[in-house]
Amino acid sequence: MARKQYQTKNRCVKTWGIYAAFVVVALSVLSADGAFNVRDFGAKGDGVVKDTAAVQNAIDAASAAGGGEVLLPRGIYLCGSVFLKSGVDFHLAEGATLKGSPDSVDYNAVDVCPQNWGQPGTGDNISGAHLLLCIEQNNVTLRGPGKIDGNVGAFLKMPDGSHPPHKLKIPWRPGQMVWFVESRKISIRDIEIADAPYWSCFIYGCEDVIVENASIHTVREPHTYNGDGLDIDSSRRVRVTGCNISTADDAITLRAAGQGRLKKDGPCSDVAVSNCTFSSDCNAIRLGVGNGAIRNCSFRDIKVKNTRYAVNAVGSWSLPEHGVDISCVSFENLEIDAKGFCKFYYKYATGSVFEEISFRHVRGKVREPSIFDDTPERPFRNLRFEDVRIAGETSPRVSDNQGERK
Repeated sequence: MARKQYQTKNRCVKTWGIYAAFVVVALSVLSADGAFNVRDFGAKGDGVVKDTAAVQNAIDAASAAGGGEVLLPRGIYLCGSVFLKSGVDFHLAEGATLKGSPDSVDYNAVDVCPQNWGQPGTGDNISGAHLLLCIEQNNVTLRGPGKIDGNVGAFLKMPDGSHPPHKLKIPWRPGQMVWFVESRKISIRDIEIADAPYWSCFIYGCEDVIVENASIHTVREPHTYNGDGLDIDSSRRVRVTGCNISTADDAITLRAAGQGRLKKDGPCSDVAVSNCTFSSDCNAIRLGVGNGAIRNCSFRDIKVKNTRYAVNAVGSWSLPEHGVDISCVSFENLEIDAKGFCKFYYKYATGSVFEEISFRHVRGKVREPSIFDDTPERPFRNLRFEDVRIAGETSPRVSDNQGERK
């Protein structure tokens, strides 16, 4: 027993010695301004050499030192999957681009963590690979003014170079490009997130998140299948402000699909979106997907332009299931230029209930009437409109189930 204790103690001393040495090395490569400059770790930034290892080593060094700024100076850093860690301020300087590698071998495997998923050739046809990952970390900043570029042109094409006629024809593509999962105290600000081959930025099961002054856009012609902007799922206390999002698919979504994947599931709640501009080939604002709850959320001072529907709420998009319960969601001070104002429907949901959804001070123009399609068993409850003046909005197309709608 004495020998075992000695060996264990010796291994601990040895491990601590290695860790301490790594911290010393990490501190030794701090630049004059106190940042961990990726070029000091071997990054070329020429858009040709793969810089994944150098960027990751800079992040690891900052984390080992207790946190700090990881700086990407001007240049194009071609990378596969990069993992953010607690305490890291990941700073893309002006003129800096983190660009997704075109090679699938440079990305994480689908089993990188229990919360991940992906299955090429089915559904949305994604691999579960991501460019920038933050898994169960705390106090992480992602900021610009540089750019994250998903390199969509490397993935959404057939072997002959043509655009796929359908998403299931895509040979291979990553999933959500920027992926924060079950992390806390996250700040994303002053950054451009561009040309993702799938969703651009996914906030999944996170708490205390700020997304500020971000420019997010996906290629609309040719169409980026599932090219969402900002997706917020089963997350709490999220603030989105000053963002400009233009996408091929939904610009911003609130979802509640954490069941069975998240270690600690919960509602998508206390999400406040303000002073943003949204544009989409699909929906500017989308509520729904999952079997949880979306509640206590607000959208204020929003501009919607060049969009199919300004606001879309759906109980279940593709499967017969209970669906999402949506309650206490408010919209105030909206300017709209869209094909349609609202489309609310349960679709495949067998148990969803929409209630306490309000619109105040809405102006704009549309070309088609809104759609409100509930059921006799589950009428929309307390759906309220106050001072809503939209040119082209005739009497909305509604079901016969007036229920408690006001």
